[in-house]
Amino acid sequence: MAAHLMASCYNNLRYRQRLILVAFCLGGFGLMSVYTSHGNKSVERNSLLIGEVEVIASATKSTNSKCSHQKNILFLKTHKCGSTSVYHTILRYGMKKSLSIALPKQGNRWFPKWMLFQRNMVAPFLPDKDRYNIVCHNTRYNKAEIDKTLGKGAVRFSIIRDPVNVFESYYKYYKIENRIRVNLTTFYEDPSHYFYLLLKSKSLDLPARNPMMYDFGLEVSDFDNRTVIEGKLKSIEKEFDLLMIAKHFDESMILLQQLLCCALNDVVGFKINSRFDNLKEIMNDSLKQKIREWNWADQLLYERFHRIFYTKVQRHGTSKMSKAVSQLQREREKYKARCVEGVRVRNIGEMAKTGVSAKILIYNGNSSDHECQLLLNPGALTWNHMSTIDRKE
Repeated sequence: MAAHLMASCYNNLRYRQRLILVAFCLGGFGLMSVYTSHGNKSVERNSLLIGEVEVIASATKSTNSKCSHQKNILFLKTHKCGSTSVYHTILRYGMKKSLSIALPKQGNRWFPKWMLFQRNMVAPFLPDKDRYNIVCHNTRYNKAEIDKTLGKGAVRFSIIRDPVNVFESYYKYYKIENRIRVNLTTFYEDPSHYFYLLLKSKSLDLPARNPMMYDFGLEVSDFDNRTVIEGKLKSIEKEFDLLMIAKHFDESMILLQQLLCCALNDVVGFKINSRFDNLKEIMNDSLKQKIREWNWADQLLYERFHRIFYTKVQRHGTSKMSKAVSQLQREREKYKARCVEGVRVRNIGEMAKTGVSAKILIYNGNSSDHECQLLLNPGALTWNHMSTIDRKE
């Protein structure tokens, strides 16, 4: 039946669209993994969207080869989306290019998570009237205050992930099972009950529902307001230049390189804070579906921007993308040979007063090589960087 549908659609395409479709199918890029919505339910599909040929056709239009080196940057660091790897890349990028980085006050690793970003949350390295070049620590998106901090011309990007994987990681990381004495499966027998139980406890800095959209500024009170959610999605599409996709990390980094108009080695990085696969929960299809339905605002976010991401890859060119990804991976291996002296396991649950739990991989680096320090642990260098940076804007 699928073959019949493809043939029927193919016969109805214009000649140029046929060429695009054939070229795509032969290219074997295999990026699509989207979710089609039926009411409140979503069904995963790993196939080419034949009905979206117009998107593919428009995506093949050539882009302007000229670009401007970007110095003013917002990276919205989303929770449990592989964002630490990108965060490290942006810190390294900023320090290499002597850019000012907006840091949380008192040496904190993130801005307050229970409220939208405010300019006065930033450690006062620069006068209030001055703009910073980069905001990249965990915070909740607030356009007006970001504009005050960076200026309106800043490029804006973030990273998102399949909501099922986000919530599974969230549940383990924040030790939800220990907090409410139920496992993930039981939680989804009555998610509303357990959600409000956690909310009333005020023990978490991130709600147990739609954590990605919460990071983008959606309030808990609007989690069931479709009008507000649709408006927020439109605003994100208008205001952000790129939403990277965690499972297509390397392709995302190539698009980031294009957005920043920078060298390839500026976006070389390692996966940071990644968990062991054998510690991840095995979920059946029924549980996955319940997670999608409960986190339906996150699901809409992921569906919408996965399609947009796919379009951007097509605009870039699948053959060109494949070559760029291969080159990025080769550069990563070179840096790994130069900088990584070993890998160890770190149980962050052993850290005092974290309230979180995870066993993650940590790289032991070459401490005598400054470039390696920037690559593997740039966060440790940022405070000193901002203490010594030239403050002339």
